[in-house]
Amino acid sequence: MSAAPKDRVTGVVIANSGQSWISAKDHNGLVLFDGLLDNGETKNFTDKSQISLVLGDASAVQLVVNGKEVPNDFQPGQVERLTYGRSD
Repeated sequence: MSAAPKDRVTGVVIANSGQSWISAKDHNGLVLFDGLLDNGETKNFTDKSQISLVLGDASAVQLVVNGKEVPNDFQPGQVERLTYGRSD
């Protein structure tokens, strides 16, 4: 993984074990993406200060925030609301 830029937040959501509904918003609450991510699909998000995610089935996705993989210890079907900033 390459080093993440320090002047913004980067998030990558990868559906790696099934389908999941994903909603992503920037620091102003503007919707960046709202829909289904099919198995094998990837979505990238960037904002200058904050990204907020809602994962419909958190166990079905892999998250990489600011170049670091987020451990996936979510239960199948678990809905997660997550917010990340530049320092995460």
